[in-house]
Amino acid sequence: MALAEAGFDAESPTDLLTWARIDEPRLLLFTVRTAQDWDLLSELCQARAGTTVIAVLEDASMPASVRALNAGAAGILPRDATLPTMREVVGAAARGDSLVPTSVLRALTERQPAGEPATAAGHPSTAEREWLSLLARGDNVATVAARAGYSERMMFRLLRDLYTKIGAANRTEAMIMARDEGWV
Repeated sequence: MALAEAGFDAESPTDLLTWARIDEPRLLLFTVRTAQDWDLLSELCQARAGTTVIAVLEDASMPASVRALNAGAAGILPRDATLPTMREVVGAAARGDSLVPTSVLRALTERQPAGEPATAAGHPSTAEREWLSLLARGDNVATVAARAGYSERMMFRLLRDLYTKIGAANRTEAMIMARDEGWV
């Protein structure tokens, strides 16, 4: 109703993926509450190049916001956003722009996770050690990505960078180094 009042045509499709794949520009506000919603968010963001997704977050914390943007959302809104804020974010997305809180933008652009101390050269950060631990116990990259709040593609890039950082040529070498150095 608020979108219609702001001049946007609003629909409530029953099959979001089919709707998002229609060959015309689409803007979608999608509420994320459950683990299944996070999976669907990623699918919706990748459904079609002309589909723009704004994630409406029950938990608008920094990690959830970063996770939504890494999944491909063009914008984020807390579930309890005011009507003017919603109009601003939707309007920006409709123009091809994004309104993102500065703190979230900084977290997205920093190599080091927010609030984490710097590490010695060649040593993994706390988050990177967690990734190595998950891989060492047999988790796949998709699972590590979901836990870390990144898309699978971004996680592959981050892991490649991590392997380079610690001097490993591949995942196997990284696992051996992590074990030998006591990182896992």
